[in-house]
Amino acid sequence: MHTMKFTAIIAMAPSRALGTSSNGVNRKRLKRMPGFIAKHRKSLFILSLFILLFWLVTLQVKNGRLTFMEKPVLAISGFFERIISWPFNTVVSIGEGYILLVNTQQENQRFRSENERLQLENGVMNELQHENERLRDALEFKRTYPPPAVMAQVIGKQSSPVSSTVTLNKGSDHGIRKDMAVITAQGVVGKVQAVLPGTAKVLLLTDPGSTIAVRVMRNREEGLLEGKLVNCSLKYISYYADIQEGDVLVTSGLDDIYPKGLAVASVVKVSKHEANPFQTVVAEPAVGLSRLEEALVLLK
Repeated sequence: MHTMKFTAIIAMAPSRALGTSSNGVNRKRLKRMPGFIAKHRKSLFILSLFILLFWLVTLQVKNGRLTFMEKPVLAISGFFERIISWPFNTVVSIGEGYILLVNTQQENQRFRSENERLQLENGVMNELQHENERLRDALEFKRTYPPPAVMAQVIGKQSSPVSSTVTLNKGSDHGIRKDMAVITAQGVVGKVQAVLPGTAKVLLLTDPGSTIAVRVMRNREEGLLEGKLVNCSLKYISYYADIQEGDVLVTSGLDDIYPKGLAVASVVKVSKHEANPFQTVVAEPAVGLSRLEEALVLLK
């Protein structure tokens, strides 16, 4: 009998110990609960408020009409809905803006490429138009000017502190010889200095080695025009000669190179000094030599 009681007591001991252990765990969990609630108090409050508002709205929707409680409730719930949906809407808006920006940049690049292509084509067309106008003027001048002439293109330019020349794409094979006059419809360019079968070197009237017999168109005063690289100087003009700025100088024909009456230069500056018996006269060439592209060589 005593043995059975002892056995029962022993059997009950683990159960009591197990119950005691479970109760201790539960008590620890309960002790932790207030700390969790305190830590997440704000989040739990907002969640509870949102659930309460949703519940109130659900209860008060009747016959499709709003009760006096629904308006403030819907306003508050809408506020929280905007807060929740704002990040998503922001991301969507940024994505749409980025796609629009990329498409705009691609469109702008296409427009820029098209604009550059049109500008290039326009530049080529303008250049061809200007070239046609120059050639037409040269051909018209060649037809109206009596001496036979050969038209040539400038294929090279040489300029240094002591020389100013150009190279033409035609030479002795085309009848060009040394000391032949080179002109355009605007006036004198210079004279042929050296000749090869396919090219000719032209000494420009601005070269220091160039001298041309000229006269003033207005009063027939004569002188020698000498090259000064950039412009020209009219030499041996008497102190008392009537020379004015704007006077046009033409070839006199006395040097046996240039026919009489071709435009050569215009006077741009006149100065006198009592100690000098001659005037200092500066003249600018009639032909824009820096822009020269074609010329006529007068055949003798």
